[in-house]
Amino acid sequence: MQELTWETIQKIIPRRKADAQKGDFGRLLCLTGSRNMPGACLLSTESALRGGAGLVTVATAPENPMRLAAAVPEAMWLSLHADAAGFMTCSDNQTTLLPHIQRANGILIGCGMGVTEETKKLVRWVLETAKCPVVIDADGLNCLVDCIDISRRQRTDWILTPHPGEMARLTGKTIPDIQTHRAGTAQAFVQAYPVTLVLKGAGTIVAQGDIARRNPTGNPGMSRGGSGDVLAGLTAAFVTQGLSAWDAACAAVYLHGMAGDLAAAQRSQQAMLPRDILAFLPEALRRLEQARR
Repeated sequence: MQELTWETIQKIIPRRKADAQKGDFGRLLCLTGSRNMPGACLLSTESALRGGAGLVTVATAPENPMRLAAAVPEAMWLSLHADAAGFMTCSDNQTTLLPHIQRANGILIGCGMGVTEETKKLVRWVLETAKCPVVIDADGLNCLVDCIDISRRQRTDWILTPHPGEMARLTGKTIPDIQTHRAGTAQAFVQAYPVTLVLKGAGTIVAQGDIARRNPTGNPGMSRGGSGDVLAGLTAAFVTQGLSAWDAACAAVYLHGMAGDLAAAQRSQQAMLPRDILAFLPEALRRLEQARR
């Protein structure tokens, strides 16, 4: 299997025009977070903004806008109804969400949202309603297990970003089997379902149709909760700006790993945190801009 290359990534993300304005870079809707998992919402939102999305609206549990807006003032915050445990519900929120879904150029769903019967219904409803690309991560994937077949009749692009545990739930395989046959598992999955797959782990694999590439960037210091939320937000930012699902996934995976390598060089693999990946993402993107001159 071939690897992603720096030269390829340089060609994917277009230069910004001198007269560009925020509307040129898309509207991203994020359905993320719950009462007890606000961090995933925060990390994915900031990553989406760092990745260049023009307008980011975060639909989340009612406690989160008040808690998180000061940390990410660039985002717009939408308070949704939640159950007694703080997880978003479905039917109570459809009227509120529908106009945002209809306006969106990209949707991110899953980070920190939890897995309940209501969140399962919410994920399914969003996927059946959306007309734009959707990035599905974390609990969005766990909610998708029972309805993955609807991908075969959807007309919009889905980007799935599972770690091995989530991939095991999607496929019914064991984690050791997936880790032993990572490339084969990824390629078989995209043959069965018309999605773009990002199988995370050492040597993250991006697969779509008959194509698969392995990512050379990244390090073991990224192996902790929250790193995937940063990747999901970055992927969503790129697809919202008009990149194809394949290009968005490849660019996000490579640059996310590059930012992780920069963080490890300064913070160490042992001590680095997912928010350090976020902190070094601007440097990775700066190097990209300089390399294209």
